[in-house]
Amino acid sequence: NDLDQTNQNQIHQDQTRRQRRMGRERLAGFLLFKLLLVSSVIQPDTLDLLILSSWYTLLSFLRSLGSMAGSSINTAVQSGRSPQAGALRLLLVVLLCDFSAACVCLVLFRSAGWSMLVLLTCDCVLMGVDGTTHAARYAGAWLEE
Repeated sequence: NDLDQTNQNQIHQDQTRRQRRMGRERLAGFLLFKLLLVSSVIQPDTLDLLILSSWYTLLSFLRSLGSMAGSSINTAVQSGRSPQAGALRLLLVVLLCDFSAACVCLVLFRSAGWSMLVLLTCDCVLMGVDGTTHAARYAGAWLEE
């Protein structure tokens, strides 16, 4: 029994390390891709690049949290267990922050033009779709119980 518990703990630790590494890689890849894309499309000056890097850092952090909650929900559903309520709470907080970020972006960058607004808010929309999909999966698992 102790051996089984030790093996389960080791598996959990390995899985946690793997998820952290994947999260860091995904975060860095997203940030690098967005900054390269933006700098090649709109030719930002230093201040714009600072604003954009801050914006995409915030979004990549939210995306990473949403991905973690979604991964937890998907793993639970695939293994036949009910998803943890904490994953749903985290997902709802991420969705709320995503919506708030989009609203703040629309207010702050309204004068920058439609192209900049679309560029900045399209990731908010995509993150909202991902979060809604994960929340729907959670609701489906909850209804099945």
